[in-house]
Amino acid sequence: MKTKNILYWIEETFDWQNLAITVASLIVMGLVGHYGVRYVMNKLSHHKFKHFPKSAPLVIRALAGPITVIVYTVGINLLFEYLHAPHSLVLIANQVLRTWILISFGVILYRLIPMLMATVTMVGRHKKFEVSEIMRSFLTTILQILMVVVIIFAILETWQININGLFAGVGLTGLAVSMAAQDQIKNFLGGAVIIGEKSFSIGDKIESPSIHGTVEDITFRSTKLRTSTGALQVVPNSTLANEPITNDSRMDVPRITLDYYLDVDTSDEQVSQLRQRILDFLSQDDRFMAKHMEYQVKIPEIVNQGIHIQVNGPLSPSGKADHGDEAKAILNLNVLKSAKALDIKFAKADPLEAGG
Repeated sequence: MKTKNILYWIEETFDWQNLAITVASLIVMGLVGHYGVRYVMNKLSHHKFKHFPKSAPLVIRALAGPITVIVYTVGINLLFEYLHAPHSLVLIANQVLRTWILISFGVILYRLIPMLMATVTMVGRHKKFEVSEIMRSFLTTILQILMVVVIIFAILETWQININGLFAGVGLTGLAVSMAAQDQIKNFLGGAVIIGEKSFSIGDKIESPSIHGTVEDITFRSTKLRTSTGALQVVPNSTLANEPITNDSRMDVPRITLDYYLDVDTSDEQVSQLRQRILDFLSQDDRFMAKHMEYQVKIPEIVNQGIHIQVNGPLSPSGKADHGDEAKAILNLNVLKSAKALDIKFAKADPLEAGG
């Protein structure tokens, strides 16, 4: 019946005069909506903004799309009113245009949310309200998901789809979904625990029984780390939340770390004696101080090309006066002297280079 009414309206309404008016109106709408709006928004975006000089122009240019759709909506409604269009046609057209507007605003907000969160972080620093990188990434993801959900429900309401019925269906399948998504829920809660405890942030070097690397990002499901070999490691949040984590980037004691590679033929006794001599030197030299961190002489790895010796020495106030440069030089000289006394030879090439 509605289709017949629309066809009857088309036959009765569109003579040459109304057809010409309709074509002219559509051309004007296209010119104003596509070119006029973008011209005005580009002009506004070049205005010098005192506050948010970088983000404000981007927001203004991004609004050009939704405003264009609004211009089309107003123009089509005025044209339908002039042509006395059937109510059913006007209703459908408005539903389509409103859906278009919602999607346009949704896409813009989805893209602007990361920028807005970055602005909040910048303002927070000036107001002494710190928002960590990892918190910003997590909140950005949450806001984007919430925005998508709101837009979807708004579109469903526009088309008069029974939302209550959808909720009822979700309630019936909720148990099955929750059972299937137990791991995802654990990962989400693990991410919330990590953020709440602020045990690490993006850019920190961390290690636990299962991972060792630099944090690059955290999502609802996992944390992404870059290992020392350059590989990207993705770890479920539930795993990290249940493991002890050492944050090497938050050492409250300045220290120096030096690496040495001994000849592969060095005996166990020679390595033990060298290690003890280095520890004795660190404990006796006033440039080093074991207050919150112990002196460390570790053997991280033994490869065909050499024995890796790593020395970690916490610096005293006198040792860190020149950023530890003198302490490094004195420590290197001591290691050379001790190695010579013990008849220890160093590897001819760096093991990593030799292995490459």
